[in-house]
Amino acid sequence: MSSEQPPRIGIGPSGAGAALIQLIAITIGGWVCFVVLPPASLISDVMLPASLFMLIWLGILVFIAGGWPLAPPLGSWRPGVSRAVPGVGMTAIWWALTVATVLVAQLFMAWPEFLPYGVVGFWLTLLWGVNLASWPLAGKVRPSIALVVGAIVIYGATSAIYYGLVKPSIVPPDYMVGLLLWHVAWLLVFSPAFITQGSPFRRLKQPGLGVAELVLSFILAYVSWDVFTLRMGLATPQFSFGVAASGVIMWSLAYSWAFSFAGVAKYRQPKRGVLAFMVMVAIVAAWTAIMWAPLQWPEPKLPIELAAMYFNLCVVMPALVAHNAFWLRAPLAPPTPLGAPPPDQGV
Repeated sequence: MSSEQPPRIGIGPSGAGAALIQLIAITIGGWVCFVVLPPASLISDVMLPASLFMLIWLGILVFIAGGWPLAPPLGSWRPGVSRAVPGVGMTAIWWALTVATVLVAQLFMAWPEFLPYGVVGFWLTLLWGVNLASWPLAGKVRPSIALVVGAIVIYGATSAIYYGLVKPSIVPPDYMVGLLLWHVAWLLVFSPAFITQGSPFRRLKQPGLGVAELVLSFILAYVSWDVFTLRMGLATPQFSFGVAASGVIMWSLAYSWAFSFAGVAKYRQPKRGVLAFMVMVAIVAAWTAIMWAPLQWPEPKLPIELAAMYFNLCVVMPALVAHNAFWLRAPLAPPTPLGAPPPDQGV
């Protein structure tokens, strides 16, 4: 038997070490390019609202279309091909779709409407693409069809909810934003890919798994937002959704995928999920403390709660997802596949 080892891919450490380097580089670069340098009016009036469309398209390309047409697992990239090919190509497609959507959207709505509309679309994209695992499209249609159908369904449903409930203030926009961001946070905690990896419902098949997660996470979101925040006043509404919920969303994804459940991956679910949730909450608290001053330097361009939401959800998180999904973390060692290690296996 040959003792030769497969060729090493990427530079530097692998696993959590690579994720840490990735996070530091993205945090510093994102802070300089998207917080320090842009004028305050550009951030609040253009970059923040437009970035929600960026998040929707990123979710459609990664979670619904499976990286098609260029990135794995459903795109054309194969080992041996430069990781720059899917990286450059998919980033260009992602940004082209985002810019085109923003240009079309401003024909129908004012820029301040982009934020509540985008939050609804962001929620629907993750609900369908992650928690429902793109049911019933996944494995049944070509990824190109999934991309087109996914975009039509997401934007169609988003428009129906926004123009039917939010714009006429049947559900006030501020209330909807807080509730849905908390719902996304709890959806990711119980999703098949992150934190609990579907526990305690992982024996169910789709769509039962996604529906069970939706119901449980909605109850927790209602308690977090309506009861704890609005009724009991345990936090200001801005801190609740802008800092706490956005931190849980970003770090549920980052800790589970980029850091591959570092420190708790040896355990099986549901123990892994309980420990991962505790670690994630501790990281969110530490991350918030670390970034509190930088997000107000050299001058406060946004209220700190809004700046935290912008930085977590619209700068760091999409950069991590795109770097993992499109660039395969080049030039660092590649990340583990989404959802790894399997919930019934410890590593």
